Amino acid sequence: MMDSPDGLVWLTQQEYGWYIAAYLFFSGLAGGAYVTGFAADVLRVRSTDPAVDRPMYSITRWGTVLALGAVGAGMVFLLVFHLGAPVRALLFPILFVNVGSWLVIGTWIIVLFSAVATLQGLWVVWHENPAGRAAFPRVVTSRIENRFDVPVDSWLARVASRTHPGPRRRLLCSGVGSALALSMIAYTGFKLGDVSATVPLWDGTLLPALFLASALSIGLAATVGVTVLFDGVEGTNVTAFSVADDVVILGEIAVLALFLTTLASGGPGAVSAFGLLTEEYGLVFWGGVVTVGLALPLAISVGLIALERRVDVHASDRLRRLVRGTYTLKFGFVVLGGVALRYLIIAAAYNAPLST
Repeated sequence: MMDSPDGLVWLTQQEYGWYIAAYLFFSGLAGGAYVTGFAADVLRVRSTDPAVDRPMYSITRWGTVLALGAVGAGMVFLLVFHLGAPVRALLFPILFVNVGSWLVIGTWIIVLFSAVATLQGLWVVWHENPAGRAAFPRVVTSRIENRFDVPVDSWLARVASRTHPGPRRRLLCSGVGSALALSMIAYTGFKLGDVSATVPLWDGTLLPALFLASALSIGLAATVGVTVLFDGVEGTNVTAFSVADDVVILGEIAVLALFLTTLASGGPGAVSAFGLLTEEYGLVFWGGVVTVGLALPLAISVGLIALERRVDVHASDRLRRLVRGTYTLKFGFVVLGGVALRYLIIAAAYNAPLST
């Protein structure tokens, strides 16, 4: 319960708990990772350098695998822990008849995105014999087939071969998936924004933009970070991807600043939400979101760029390990900041004003 300057009592919103914060994080991670994989795929197709092919395709695989894993985890938190009715969700075409609702629109977006991402996962993992750690699903199915004599790997490879539309059409399909991924990220902000009149923190105009910027940042960070961690920095264009993430982070800072300004200059409820976010939850906001998620990654990036301009980081194993670990640390901070942001969006939300 929180008293505000207007003499009203604002109660903690009870509809959404930490399960929804987890769902928001994983859905954003899924969308951002998929878009990152698509971007790497485009760079690979457009490049004439053979040395770029394998590292970019590894990023594409990691982006697709992370997207599938994250959307699956998000559905567990949403359907099992929050709603407690995963079976009923299968009947959504029949039960969800309000086609103008963001709940219905978002459900269709998630279903379509999951279908496209599943096809992409099938094609980039089982259509050929992939190299690198991103191929671990293929390793798992191969071991199952060899140990239990169940031809699951052969079956998936056969399905992938027969359904593969060719490189260009697969890329086009991936582009459609990226559009769905961006829509999936934005819809969560629009869904929360539907009740912005009673929950000032959930601004229906700025929250979708904030979620979009944050999701692109954490998706890129997770995808490239995992690639660097397991496959190394050679040929991955990690510096370019890191700078791209820095640009997205700067955009996120701009949206966040506008978001805070809107709250601080709004009505009594918005002002109270601003105080709650920056004071009562100040340690998580200033320490987690701003410092860990935004400021530290930018500072680390500046240091890495300065180092790479002064010395050849590939000249020794020690330098390669240093750069590899530092990039992984930077990307890890970005992801942690995304977790903190979504936790705050749910935890610091108050509604239902009652006269005192």
